[in-house]
Amino acid sequence: MTRRKTVHHSTKSNKPEWISTTEAAEILGVSDVWVLKLIKGNELKAFRLSGRAWAIERSSVEKNLKNYLGQTTKGKGRPRQA
Repeated sequence: MTRRKTVHHSTKSNKPEWISTTEAAEILGVSDVWVLKLIKGNELKAFRLSGRAWAIERSSVEKNLKNYLGQTTKGKGRPRQA
């Protein structure tokens, strides 16, 4: 008799375990491009689905939430020419 593998789902919420870059950007309060930078910098756990589509682990977004929520780029980067 063989045993079947069982998958245990979290009963905490009905939120999906993996989310899109757009959803992650909305949660973090940043742009989609910034989310991609976080993925490439290994600050968010994610894997490429196809082409430009990514699946991001929701728990890694929630862990980084306090670091990125409400950040603005005002005053950063190259100064504008007058």
